[in-house]
Amino acid sequence: MLTKRVMQRFLNLHFVPRRRLFHANTKMLSKCDRARQTMKWIDSIVIGQKLCPFARKSTLRIKVSNAISYAEILREVESEVHDLVGTKNLNANSASSRIGKNSNSEQSAIPDMTPETTLIVLNEKRCPSLKDFRELVRLSWRVQEEVINEHSYTPLLQQVIFHPLATHDTYGRSHDDDAADYTIRSPFPTIHLLREVDVMKAVTSGYKDLESLPSRNKAKMRMDGVALCKRRLEDCKDV
Repeated sequence: MLTKRVMQRFLNLHFVPRRRLFHANTKMLSKCDRARQTMKWIDSIVIGQKLCPFARKSTLRIKVSNAISYAEILREVESEVHDLVGTKNLNANSASSRIGKNSNSEQSAIPDMTPETTLIVLNEKRCPSLKDFRELVRLSWRVQEEVINEHSYTPLLQQVIFHPLATHDTYGRSHDDDAADYTIRSPFPTIHLLREVDVMKAVTSGYKDLESLPSRNKAKMRMDGVALCKRRLEDCKDV
């Protein structure tokens, strides 16, 4: 039987980053710009490069934040968490499952209206400390403790973080780029919220050797090389 450890390994959560800052384009991007670039990253890299075989744009919600402080970010995350796994959401899903496939019922559209996963795209211009990947890691600890655990959603929700300079390098001894880091790099600092029930569906779907997927993704990126991986990420800005 697959365990919680396997799920966490699949989501690739165990890393400690080295301190590096990314220097974003000085142009102030609109929320629409950030949403489009993030969706292109999902489409061309996460899905296009098969980093996550379960990723589906149809069940994804992108929330672009303009928060200027961690307190504001935590409030935004809290709202998204309630939408994903709050009592109202769970009751709606339960009701929709009872309705089934009755096309004459207006409520039969409920499953299509409810996202299974949310990407919260943070604004490093308005909250400059998030240019440092380690700060995003620290923020994720607060999300876990002050939002997810505080509302007793721990068994229902998981989070993953992405960043333009995310790294798997545990001890931070090297400053050389590793193409494998592009498995967790995104155009902007991003918090990914996933419902546990959907993670379990993926884990128990019968996908071959799921536990080794993170290692295979890293090997693929290293085979592609840093230059290509970097260019693919930069191409997400061309929308």
